[in-house]
This record gives sequence, structure tokens and C-alpha cells, in this order.
Amino acid sequence: MKIHNYQLILLIAWLLPCTAFAQDHRTYYHELDSLEHLLATNPPTGADLMAVYNKMMWGYWEISIEKSMHYARKCIDAAISLDAWKTVASAYTVLGTCVNGLTQYDSAIVCYEKALEAAERMRDFPDKYTEKDMDNEISKAFGNMGNTYNIQGKGVEAIEYYQKAMDLFVKHDWIKSQSYACQNIGQLYLTMGNYEKAEPYFLKSDSLARVSNDSLYIAAAKGQLSQFYLATKDYEKALHNAQIAYGYFFAHPEDGESQVQTLTLLAQIYLHGYGDDARAEEYARRSLPLIDNVDVPREKAIALRILSEIHLKRGQWRAAEQTALEALAVDDSEPTNTLALYNILAKACAHLGNASKAAEYIDKLQDLQSSWSNKNYQSSIREMEVKYETEKKEHEIERQQRLISRQNMERGLLAGGVALCVVFLMLLWYMLSLRSRRNRALAERNTALSERSDTLAEMNATKDKFFSIISHDMKNPAIAQRDALQLLVKNARLWNADTLAEYYDGLLKSADGQVELIYNLLGWAQLQTGRMTCTPSTFNLAARLRSDIALIRAIAVKKDVTLVVRIPEDADITGDGNMLAAVVRNLLSNAVKFTAAGGTVTLDVSPASPISPASPKYVVSVSDTGTGMSREQIDKLFHMDSAQSRKGTADEQGSGLGLIVCREMLEKHGTTLHVESKEGKGSRFWFEGGMENSLTS
Repeated sequence: MKIHNYQLILLIAWLLPCTAFAQDHRTYYHELDSLEHLLATNPPTGADLMAVYNKMMWGYWEISIEKSMHYARKCIDAAISLDAWKTVASAYTVLGTCVNGLTQYDSAIVCYEKALEAAERMRDFPDKYTEKDMDNEISKAFGNMGNTYNIQGKGVEAIEYYQKAMDLFVKHDWIKSQSYACQNIGQLYLTMGNYEKAEPYFLKSDSLARVSNDSLYIAAAKGQLSQFYLATKDYEKALHNAQIAYGYFFAHPEDGESQVQTLTLLAQIYLHGYGDDARAEEYARRSLPLIDNVDVPREKAIALRILSEIHLKRGQWRAAEQTALEALAVDDSEPTNTLALYNILAKACAHLGNASKAAEYIDKLQDLQSSWSNKNYQSSIREMEVKYETEKKEHEIERQQRLISRQNMERGLLAGGVALCVVFLMLLWYMLSLRSRRNRALAERNTALSERSDTLAEMNATKDKFFSIISHDMKNPAIAQRDALQLLVKNARLWNADTLAEYYDGLLKSADGQVELIYNLLGWAQLQTGRMTCTPSTFNLAARLRSDIALIRAIAVKKDVTLVVRIPEDADITGDGNMLAAVVRNLLSNAVKFTAAGGTVTLDVSPASPISPASPKYVVSVSDTGTGMSREQIDKLFHMDSAQSRKGTADEQGSGLGLIVCREMLEKHGTTLHVESKEGKGSRFWFEGGMENSLTS
């Protein structure tokens, strides 16, 4: 049916899936007095107080906008203190719609932006809210922004936000919401006179409504489609769709407004499309008694305008004049209807011999027509400006992406060069230290022959491992980087941006692997030489890990891996904060590395049993749904002589040293690193933290 500005606030109900606006607020009326008394005499606290504010916000929705706004603000404050972000988003939606009703459109947009921010905060609580919950609230914010811009006549901006809401409806297969969103976008394009863009949306709305198999949804879509074909003068299709809508709506007598709109639509089709005055008059007159029952003055003005056209066509000049004046008195806010009425009055007055009156109506018609044409022209100009700005931004984004790719490559190459220099210096220093230790072991061979044999074997294994790292994990990536750079220098002017970006990405991955290797080598070397000491203190684990978790989360998001974090806010443990953070960071990094897209990595911190208030213990666990390991691979994890590097699911590089470093750090805390894994089913690593009585330096 035809969408008018005064109805746009009500469109929130159809635009938003599962929206709270679909509630029957009348169920709250009888509770309001008792709730007011409760707040005055014995107010609840916490979640109960938030629930009371929420009920009163909705309860006053149809009674008092001011009180509804008052309790919406209180509900927002209470919900924020409880991290109840879904309620925060809902309350901002109510507040925005209230100020919208007061024509404070800028304030309404601010409220809907706040609702959008609250919906985004729901992502921080994956155990509390599902993705569907979050997207539902986000779609509400987009839809309400579209409504507000629509009311202001900003069609281009309205379409932008309707389309954003539409994308979420498609994502979750919300069929009915898609149907009504298509109707609204199509109606905006129809108002702009852009029939080419309007028709696909009306047709899509019709097909989606039929999929929903809901008669009222089908009727609404058919009515909109008929309205479009009437505007484009395809009267056969207009009549066909209007008759279908007529049949559905009259099967639902409770929807009087839609019945009226269908009758006036049929009257216009018969009058303008088929010249059938009798049928047009029949439908127009049948609509008038229904209009008085549902109070829709604009539809009454349309029905009276149709009757005045029929009088004019029959030469009944006085009846045409009186009916047209009655229509203007009922409602003169719809430009197309008012233009038609001025035209009828000018012709009727001219035939009645009242030339001055006819001239007056012609002047009014021309003024309104000029104003309306200018408005449509400005809307078209705005549409073209937005299109130009969008294309300009897209080109700028593409240019920035190319620049960022080039800068990332340069940073990666610089980091790789620095890393190589540092590693070679560290290896030289360590080999000298290893040589000194071997000499001391040889000097003590007569008193500890068996111990010396073990030490020499370990040292030889260590030496072999380091030579392996130098010859393979360090040499091969460095050579590959050199060859890739030579290829880039040779072909930089010939390759397109996508090929260059692919090579840059490969170089950056190689550099990232080398940086990780450097950190592990440095940590292990410091542990072996006694330069890394354990300095225990009591600290809050959640606060200490926050920045590391944010870093790992960014890597996981890029790889499309879900990171779930469960850490009690009061998890205070004793230990070396830097060491324990490095252990958790390494475990999380490994878990993300060996988990494919769509998988999940979970960090879980839970109290160990028994719990001593003087020395609380926690089990820190990192689990994943990744590739897992065989029994043979697990047995080799913590042995320097058999540790092997493995590539991650996205070809991330590794050295095999990370878990060895983690285990030695934990041993300095008097605990150890445990592992359980099944090939193809994922892995779990865990340790006990907070055992201050067992700490060593």
C-alpha cells in the first residue's frame, strides 16, 4: 500500500525481526500503578530494578511519551551497570523513537547510534548473547535510522540504512523482514521516479512474501506491486495484483486500514486505466464507511478526489467542486492528491463561470507543482552526489590498501633483516657459552662420568638443534625472502596489484615466523644461562592478560577463528607475571596457528580443588578444535633433540621451541605443562597457577 510519512514510525514493527515493538503494551497498563508504588516504597535493586524500569518504559509507550522517555533513561543506566547490553540497545531504541515522534530527528539519530554501539558491545559477551541476538539489535538500529531519514525526505540516506538492515535479514534468512524492507526501498525509489530501480525490489518483496506463506504479508506485497504498476500505467498488472490483495485483506476484517487502501487503489485503476466510472465510484464509496471507522484522513481525501474526478468527467461541475473542497478540508498534505484536487477545482470553477476562482486554483497548482518538482530535483542531485562520493571513497580505499601493502612489505623486510642479525649474534654468544660449559663438563669427567655422558648428550642435542635451526629454519626462509625480493625487483612494473599483494603477504608471513623464532630462542637461551629469573608477586590474571588476549584475538579474527575467554575477574594468583603471560600467549598463539577457519580456541581459568584462601590455585587451560597430534608427536614435544617444527593451518611458520620454553618457565613456578590431544580432534594444554609455596628462583 502507499506509505505516508506519518506512518513511518509504525514501520519499525515490520522492519525489525523479533522487535519489541510487536509486544502488546496494553498488558502492562494494569501494572503501572503497582510498579510506581513499588518504586516509591520498596524499590528493588540490580537486575530486578532494571526489569521494573523496562516494563514501565514499555507500559507508558502508548500513554505518555515523556514518562516512557524518563524510564528509558533509567533503564539504560541500570542496564549499563549490569553489562546488559541487549537491554541498553532496546532502551535506546525506545528513547530514539520517542524523540522521533516529537520531530527531534537529530536527537533520534544519536539515540539509534547509541543503540548500535550497545549492540556491538554484545560481541564482548559470547556466552551471554548469540550472533543472531547481536545482529537483531544492529538491524533495529539501521532500520530506525532509515525511518528517520525517510521522514525527513532524505531518501538516499534512508535507502543506505535500509540496505544495511537488509543485509542482516538476508544473513539470517529473516524472510518477512526482507519482504517489508524491499517494499520500503522500492517505495523510496518510486517516490524519486526511479522506476527501473524500484521494480526489482517490489518483485523481490512479492516473491519473499509468498515464501513466508503469510496471507497478510502477501497482501501487503501485492498492494505495493499494484501501486507501482499504477504509477507506470501498466493497468493490467496493477488490477491483477490489487484484486489479489483485495481478496486477502477482506479475509481479515480486523485490518480496516489496508481494506480502505485496497478499495481506493482499485477505484483509481478502474478510473484511470479502464475508464470504468461505475466500478471506480463503487469502490470509492465502499471505502468511505470503513474510513470513518479506522480514521485515515488521507485515504478519505483520496476517495473523495476520485469521486470529484468522476463528477467532473460527467459534467457535474458543482458536485465536483464541492467534493474536491471536502477532500481538501479532510487532508491536503499528500502532494499528488492535492495537485489533482487543485486541477479539478480549476476546471469546475471555469465551467461554473467563476474565472477568478479558477485562476486562483491554477496558481496554487503551479506553486505546489514547482515546489514538489524542485524537491524531487534536489533528491536526484543528492543521489548523484552520494554515488560520486561513494565511488571516490572506493578509489581512495583501494589506493590506501596498495600503500599499506607496500609499507607492510617494507616493515616486514626490515624486521626480517634485524631479526637475522640479532639471531646470528645470539647464536654466536650462545655457542661460546656452550663451549665453556662443555669444557667444565670435561674437567669433571673423573667424578661424574655418567652425569657427564648425559650432559654431553644433551649439549650435543642442543648443538644439533641450533645448527638445524640455523641451516633450515633460519637459512631457508632467508634464502626464500632473498629470491622473492629478486623476483619482485625484476617484475614490480609488470605485475598487477593482486599479484604484488600475494607476494607481500607471503613475505610478511615469513618475517612473522622468524620473529616468533627469535623470541623463543632468546627466551630459551636466557633460561639456560640463568639470566631469566622468576620474580613472584600477587597479581590479577584477567588484567595482566587483557592486552595479550586482544593481540591474539586480532590474529584469530583475521583467520576466522573464534576465541572464547573465560577468566574470573577475581582470579588473583602469585607468580612471575611476565613469565605466566608469555606462557599463556604462546599457548594461545599455537592454538590459533593449528586451528582452521571456523574453529574455536578457548582460554578457561577455573579454581583448582582444594582451594586455600591463603594461596589460591587456578587451572589455566587452552583448548582448540584444530588439527591435534598423534601420540608420537606428543612424546616429542618437550625434547630438544626431537622437537620438530610444523606449519600451521594457514602455512604459519614454527620452530618447535615454544612449548619447550613454556614448560621450563612453568617448572620455575614449581608446576608443569600438561597436554592431551587427539589427531584431527584438537588439543588441550593446561597447568596449575598460583602455588606460591612452591616457587623457585
